[in-house]
Amino acid sequence: MASIISSFLVTASASAILLAVIMRVLPAGFLAAAVTERSNHTQAARQLGGLALVPAILCSLWIFGPDNGLDRTFLVCASLASILLWVIGFLDDRHHLPESVRLISQLAASAIAIYGLGSNFRLLPELLPFLAERGLLVVALVYFINLTNFMDGLDLMVVSGLGVPLAILAGFSAFGLAAIGTGNLAASIAGGLAGFALFNRPKARVFLGDSGSLPLGLIGGLTCFLVARDTSIWVGLILPLFFIADATSTLLMRLAVGENIFAAHSKHAYQVAKRSGWSVWHVVLTVALLNIILGGCAFAAAQSGVTLVTGILLALFAVTLVLYRFRTGKG
Repeated sequence: MASIISSFLVTASASAILLAVIMRVLPAGFLAAAVTERSNHTQAARQLGGLALVPAILCSLWIFGPDNGLDRTFLVCASLASILLWVIGFLDDRHHLPESVRLISQLAASAIAIYGLGSNFRLLPELLPFLAERGLLVVALVYFINLTNFMDGLDLMVVSGLGVPLAILAGFSAFGLAAIGTGNLAASIAGGLAGFALFNRPKARVFLGDSGSLPLGLIGGLTCFLVARDTSIWVGLILPLFFIADATSTLLMRLAVGENIFAAHSKHAYQVAKRSGWSVWHVVLTVALLNIILGGCAFAAAQSGVTLVTGILLALFAVTLVLYRFRTGKG
């Protein structure tokens, strides 16, 4: 437990300090996000979060990971994949790269990261052959990368939507419900987001940018895969369920009306709530509370029998209720 707390605190401190330095050193207009009719922010903010957050997380993993169950192959592959997305994300923040370049880089990074899980890593050995499962994991990781990017559209949304579930997961590990290496991975990400939150709280001065959301999605997805292996596949799905449900439902709604799903928009449930009059704090605290509830559901889903089914059903009900409230504007 001490290593998990240390990992969280070290990454939080490093992320906050590095981001403060970067904000002071770089020109005021560097990577500034424009305010448009689609924006959910009302003042200029800079897309610098990933420049500090990703190095802080990776350094923390190399400091604490080897002694806590994360083998060198995993660390090398996860680091290389994250750095690839970090660079591509930075270039996209600066120059708006073609979608084909983004997709190819995400597929390559996901394949590298999944390779790093090792040949003994299996989630569905009874249902799928090894290569089929590997292909499915690569596709799932690409989707997790993108949904994290999609959900990075409001102050503190990634902190409440991903940081809170990962902090809960770190707690699972601290109390022996998941592997210590999985907990260290979760604690590093949650700690990095905690440091970032100091600058991303309303009204945000800094956003993650693609250099942050893309590698964060990759490492966060890997963490969910690991906890699915350690406990139950249901736990790996329930903890990030709000992100999955909001992003997926929005994608399906846009496809249903024939929209270009690659075009920028502001139609996620949490964005609809903000535009209907909810305050930023109301939205993100609702998501944070939902994720605390989902943490309890995930704990139940790690069991078996009636407890498993109850946890799954409660998670689905809670997420559906929040999405309904967001989309209808009912506070």
